[in-house]
Amino acid sequence: MLGTSGCFALLRARSVLAWLWGGLLLALLCSLPLRAEVQLYAWERPPLVQQTTSGKAEGLVPELAEELFRRAQTPYLLRFMPLQRALRQVQEQPDSCVLLVERQQEREPGYVWIGPVLISRLGLYARADDELQLLSLEQARDLGILSHQGSGAGKYLQGIGLDVHYSNNEALNLRMLQRQRSRLWATSSAVVRAQRDGPAPREVLPFLTLMEDIACHPQLDPALLRRLQAELRQMYGDGWVQALYGRYGMQLD
Repeated sequence: MLGTSGCFALLRARSVLAWLWGGLLLALLCSLPLRAEVQLYAWERPPLVQQTTSGKAEGLVPELAEELFRRAQTPYLLRFMPLQRALRQVQEQPDSCVLLVERQQEREPGYVWIGPVLISRLGLYARADDELQLLSLEQARDLGILSHQGSGAGKYLQGIGLDVHYSNNEALNLRMLQRQRSRLWATSSAVVRAQRDGPAPREVLPFLTLMEDIACHPQLDPALLRRLQAELRQMYGDGWVQALYGRYGMQLD
């Protein structure tokens, strides 16, 4: 049998062994790569994306992003900034993405994409009491057209020689239209349906359909990219996205 001194020696040996194993486990855990928090940048575009007075994000796209990243078990931080600034930020910052970006040919190679998120039908809209009728874009050549900075709609119209005026806020474009600063507003049907300030603008000419997705830094972790894309497909497959659109009174085109 062990004496008292032998028992104390055994206990000390076990304590040292436990301390060594604990240190080894801690070192192993610290050596594992931590999952980076993805930086999400959003720009206001009610009802798709908007910022509350408390600074929180709400709307169809933030809800979709929250569910997507929850399913992918990936932490993220969402901040608001103007679209053009957000696009530049994501090109320079790994592990970052912009919510809801129109896919344009010149943008494709600069980002990796998670989608589809939205298919937007763009049109020219006039005041509800404006009797303007258009049969072609050529007939809008002498009319000022409001558009959001960075929008494919504005770029497309400007590219064919039309007079486009840009702002960083669709709500401002609506106010300018109502105050007759311009007769036309180039935007999507979803944005027009969301406005609550006075009679809804009237579509006078649909002209373009664009896909809008989540645009991420080109060196976003490939495994994370595949996981997010797979989870988004699953959200379509189990009807979650369709139900979300229904809550906002929208349909998947």
